[in-house]
Amino acid sequence: MNHALIEILADGQFHSGEDMGAGLGISRAAIWKQLQKLEAMNIPLHSVKGKGYRLPEAVELLKLESLQKAGFPSGKFASSKIELSIDSTNNRMMSVAETNVSDRHIVLAEMQTAGRGRRGRQWLSPFARNLYFSVLWPFSQGIAAIQGLSLAVGLAIQRSLKEQGVQGVGLKWPNDILVNGGVANGAKLGGILIELTGDMSDACQVVIGVGLNLDIQAKDLTQIDQQAVGVKQLGGNISRNAMAANIVNHLCEVLEQFSAQGFAPLQQEWNDNDAFRGKKVKLILPSSEIQGICAGVNEKGELQLQTDEGLKAFNAGEVSLRVVTEGEG
Repeated sequence: MNHALIEILADGQFHSGEDMGAGLGISRAAIWKQLQKLEAMNIPLHSVKGKGYRLPEAVELLKLESLQKAGFPSGKFASSKIELSIDSTNNRMMSVAETNVSDRHIVLAEMQTAGRGRRGRQWLSPFARNLYFSVLWPFSQGIAAIQGLSLAVGLAIQRSLKEQGVQGVGLKWPNDILVNGGVANGAKLGGILIELTGDMSDACQVVIGVGLNLDIQAKDLTQIDQQAVGVKQLGGNISRNAMAANIVNHLCEVLEQFSAQGFAPLQQEWNDNDAFRGKKVKLILPSSEIQGICAGVNEKGELQLQTDEGLKAFNAGEVSLRVVTEGEG
């Protein structure tokens, strides 16, 4: 019922309780109760006496039928679900992983109330404007087999965006999708969050969370502590369903290759799309900072820095990468 009601409201126009009730075959009182449920899910609604209810703007909702028409690879997953409002798609897939050993699953959400990125950072997730999804993907060889996975996922997203005409997209080690746009450290277009469960030395389940900005508005930037941009702001006018279907297709293709061969075959392509390659950067570690020239990644997916002491490699961890600005060193 919630989905049916949101579909009526998706045009961004006012709809009276009476009209919505007639359209859904239920009473105005039942419509009011459903609207209360939507508000409890943190879905923004505007109401004006005498006019009815509407969403703040027209939106394109994600629909399994529309995704499948756009080529979404539903056959790759044991389950494919779309949630209206959820705390976190990664949380949902981590829950599924508790009783799942070998199947693949995917969940997409119209909004997240507790979306998160690396290091516990908030991931702003407004209703029906961006893409938020998580994939549960089993690996049979334990944690050692997934080194470089976040880089492979980023490359799949970059391939998809390029195929769909989005220009200037680069990758930042270990898990960001950027657009330079004249910004020193790049404007963030998307991010990846990898989480693991199961046996770290044998069969384990990996949850791959993806957040991609499609429409970042001025009001969003006041809630974000870094430069950010959306596909729409880059001039892209692509259907959310088509975008999601294309990205998941590329992701499945890369994950299947990665599962069989690891990161090494993807190393050169990732380096070709490294937004920081050749730039002087500082790597911020938990208790120190290291400066050097970014030299891409090695076959394991480790970041390589050319330092005064020679070429050094760093694996993924609690680190932050920043371009060194003039005067810093």
